[in-house]
Amino acid sequence: MHDQSGVSSVPPPIPPRQNPRDGRGGANIPGNSAPVFRAIVGIVIAAAVLYGGYFWMLRRIVVGPGQVLVLLKKDGSHSLPGNQIIVPRPPDEHADPDGYQKWQQQYGDCNGILEQVYLPGTYFGFSPFDYEREVTSTVEVPTGKVGIVVRKFGKNAPSGILADETKDERGPLPLVLSPGQWPAYANPHAYEVKQVDPVVVDPGNRGVVTIMAGKAAVNPDAYLVNDGEQGTQSQLEPEGFRYINPYQKRVTPISIQSQQFQMAGDDSIRFPSSDSFDIRMEGFVEWSIIPDKLPLIYVQYGEGGGLIKDVEDKVILPYSRSFSRLVGSQYSARDFIGGDTKLRFQAEFESKLKEACAKQGIEILQALVRDIVPPDAIKDPINEREIAKQQINSLEQQMQVARSQAELATQEETANQNEAIGDANKAVVKVVKRAEQDRDVALTKAQQDLDVAQLQLAAAQQQADAIVARGQAEANVVLLQKQAEADPLREQVSAFGDGETYAQYFFYQKLAPSVKSILASSDGPFADVFKQFAVPASPSKNGTKITQAQP
Repeated sequence: MHDQSGVSSVPPPIPPRQNPRDGRGGANIPGNSAPVFRAIVGIVIAAAVLYGGYFWMLRRIVVGPGQVLVLLKKDGSHSLPGNQIIVPRPPDEHADPDGYQKWQQQYGDCNGILEQVYLPGTYFGFSPFDYEREVTSTVEVPTGKVGIVVRKFGKNAPSGILADETKDERGPLPLVLSPGQWPAYANPHAYEVKQVDPVVVDPGNRGVVTIMAGKAAVNPDAYLVNDGEQGTQSQLEPEGFRYINPYQKRVTPISIQSQQFQMAGDDSIRFPSSDSFDIRMEGFVEWSIIPDKLPLIYVQYGEGGGLIKDVEDKVILPYSRSFSRLVGSQYSARDFIGGDTKLRFQAEFESKLKEACAKQGIEILQALVRDIVPPDAIKDPINEREIAKQQINSLEQQMQVARSQAELATQEETANQNEAIGDANKAVVKVVKRAEQDRDVALTKAQQDLDVAQLQLAAAQQQADAIVARGQAEANVVLLQKQAEADPLREQVSAFGDGETYAQYFFYQKLAPSVKSILASSDGPFADVFKQFAVPASPSKNGTKITQAQP
């Protein structure tokens, strides 16, 4: 006996009847009944061993780690309706008793593959006579992948691409399995788990969102639909890493960084000049998509393909050709060789290209014309002339550079000279300052000496005045003394008439007593003394006459 829970039902052994006479556990069996009893016990033991071996060898099934058990029920009373082969898993008996009763009435006794799987363990409840048993690996989503569940049983989904599990529909389910083990969807007969890459929106990119399963668009002819409707959404996915069901929503990362469209070599642009010469232009256009316009541009130009290449082929290149012809036809081929025609052409070409592309949601960052090549028939002579002009300009520039270098040398020498003059002036100022300081010190010292000298002069003057006063006093004393002595002599001189006479008198008075005799000639100097006595007397100064003696 068994049940579906896997727990074996083995009948318990029959206990021996007790002997009421002796109280022992054994029965009171007559001697001729012992072989029969032993035979019955042996049969029971053999049956128990066989039954246990049946459970252990046949009914036992072991589900290891990372595996699940899938069952095919084959002992039911009837099959599933139609072409169904999967028996849906029952609802929770405790959470939804009514649903469980309905499931029992509909699927409880049906043959088919059970959707429900059993986790790792040892099971005895599934007889190989009642079930086909299959141990299979569980579903494991590796790191860096996303699991998408496709339901293989049920009715066709009328609502769209995604299936509704609650309505028993087949098809992709809206759920997304992150990396890990998912045994609930490991039944290979009921589910298929597809592994896809997660959506990565790199920096400098935005994700254009297209709803694959949703309500129908109100305006299906519009480029962009309302939120949640099937079609391309106006909202963008920002940078990041996302697990997205591609059956439900598609996110296409597109760069919004600047791109360069090269116009060179075979991709260069040709246009006619005003005089019908074929002109070739080489350059590049740097552009980027305006983020707010990205969904519209994606639908208009690049849905289902590479948007960057489509924009260059469908917008940048046609506009570049058109505006190069439009602007280039205003100039002759000769104009493109010399002068600033290239700059004017580039400015006008860039302006028109920016204006036109901005209306398409494309921002032109720069349109650079590297080279404009006219035909060789008119290019070579003009180029030679331009080369000569450039050489002249180069020589003039070299001369200008030489002048600049000479001026620079002059300025450097002037600066050095000014620096030397400045240093000399500083030295002069220093010497002058030092001389002025010395002068001020000398003046201060001289002033001090002058003051001292003046004080000494005043003191000397006072001392001299004192000496003069004392000398004057002493002189006055001497004068008075001499005057006192001279007054008698003056009176004596006055008596003789004059001083000479008085002197002779005084001389003779002194000489006479000493003269005894005189022996002299009349011509000698001594005779001159006596000659005066021989000369007649002459009037004196006061009117008296003096008689001179004769010699």
